[in-house]
Amino acid sequence: MRVETKWAIVPTVVILVWMLIAQALGLFTPERFGTASLIGVVISTLTFAFTYFMVTKEKREQDYNGAMTWSEGFWAAARMTLIYIPISCFIFYIYIQYLNPGYKAFIVSDDFGKDPVNTFLKGNLVSSLLFGGLFCLVFPLFTRRSVEEKK
Repeated sequence: MRVETKWAIVPTVVILVWMLIAQALGLFTPERFGTASLIGVVISTLTFAFTYFMVTKEKREQDYNGAMTWSEGFWAAARMTLIYIPISCFIFYIYIQYLNPGYKAFIVSDDFGKDPVNTFLKGNLVSSLLFGGLFCLVFPLFTRRSVEEKK
């Protein structure tokens, strides 16, 4: 679980840094919403692709002695996803409530309803489950290796 925990923290930190940079650049305004969203999607996708590849690769090398089945890779990535979700929700909550309280007004203007913070966090939960599930299925295909291939 050490490998999964380490790789669950990496995307959280990267996305938090992205949000702080975007805040410093003034991208979280209604006029720049499209730009911030596009850059955020690209950064998130690349970060998660790298993270899921690395968690399955490192799990194979450290815990499975260089040979790993698709199933073992899937469960390693799934555990990483389940560790990532509460960490990321907590960090995003801290960001919205304390680091950038103006972000709450920004997401209110984007029709998030009466409770924008919880709506945002639920969106993070759903997207993490959906994309995490997809990446759990795909990335072990690239990192699996049989004992014969290891030799």
